[in-house]
Amino acid sequence: VNVDGSGIKRLASSSSIDTEPAYSHDGQWIYFTSDRGGSPQIYRIAAAGGRAERVSFEGSYNVTPRPSPDGLTMTYITRSANGFQVAIMDLATRQYAVLTDSSRDESPSFAPNSRMILYATEIGGRGVLAAVSSDGRIKQRLSVKAADVREPAWGPSLH
Repeated sequence: VNVDGSGIKRLASSSSIDTEPAYSHDGQWIYFTSDRGGSPQIYRIAAAGGRAERVSFEGSYNVTPRPSPDGLTMTYITRSANGFQVAIMDLATRQYAVLTDSSRDESPSFAPNSRMILYATEIGGRGVLAAVSSDGRIKQRLSVKAADVREPAWGPSLH
């Protein structure tokens, strides 16, 4: 799509629900959530169009794909018996790890250096800003008492 709204091109044609698109760091791929396999999973399609390819295979519910700025990994939300948690996937090997142990996580967002992930989690019925390192070793809640955080995002890098 051009800035003026022209140049719209449909990339995928299916009767499924396709949502939450996110470009890869190099602009070659668009990652998105789709129910085309029966349950929400993560897929990617070439930005120029083509056939969609499923990326997530572990678990029955994986949503909100966000590729890292360095292009090596992708963060997303996965559902397990413990609820909705932040996960990370190595895009080359497709190996994944769950990074958080809370149960109501949403909206992960990579730091410009790909080392930290901001996300919203729910505690006591309110949205709280939290962060986790991409290796899962550092976990921190960041918001103040009066906040109700829902969709955090990092700003651009200020080099």
